[in-house]
Amino acid sequence: MKFLYKFSIISLIVVLVGCNASNSNNTVKDEEITQLKDQISQLAAENQQLKDQLLSSQEKNTSETEQSIESEPTSETTEEARNVIELNKKIVLSDFAEITLTKTKFTSKVVPPKPDGMYSYYEVKDVSNIYLDTVLNVKSLLTSGKSSDEFASVKVIYDEKYKYDSFSTIEERGGSDFTYTNITSIEPLKNGVLHFISELPKEASEDDKPIDIVISINGDEYNYKLR
Repeated sequence: MKFLYKFSIISLIVVLVGCNASNSNNTVKDEEITQLKDQISQLAAENQQLKDQLLSSQEKNTSETEQSIESEPTSETTEEARNVIELNKKIVLSDFAEITLTKTKFTSKVVPPKPDGMYSYYEVKDVSNIYLDTVLNVKSLLTSGKSSDEFASVKVIYDEKYKYDSFSTIEERGGSDFTYTNITSIEPLKNGVLHFISELPKEASEDDKPIDIVISINGDEYNYKLR
């Protein structure tokens, strides 16, 4: 507004001076015309200063906006950070479950942690392959029982591109045996220990290529970087 006001004054003075100069009966003294010209020069200098200040302010605001955009994390990054799962660190999903990743292990034979008498086990058939056993401890926060195979699912991504599904089993009798998840419910405020078994090429257990374990829980995915 200050810039526009001064610009209007300059325009008015220029018109007045022009009119006075073209009037043969001009009564304005030469020194007054000189003073007006000096005022015009002074106002022009002030207007140029205002222009420079306005341009500098605009450039500063643009720069700050760009820096803010660059420094602000994207929603993808935020989401990725939020859904990272850590070993032995509980994830609490209100009114659904508390879930803890307790162990991951390469093995050719998955057995119960406390085998006793007759028990079930899972042994890889192809000697060029190996199992990756991912163990989750699940505590139900639901108000009624829910089939244990509906709490979570697991897939493994090897070398950032090869994907492997898993099948699940659940410990019973204090960890002395396994049973099927699709016929076993976890009751309210009770715990179940689930094993998700993925079959990978044996080289995955021997090299240093990245392995990500992606755990799907109640519609969300959580990532555990094995290496």
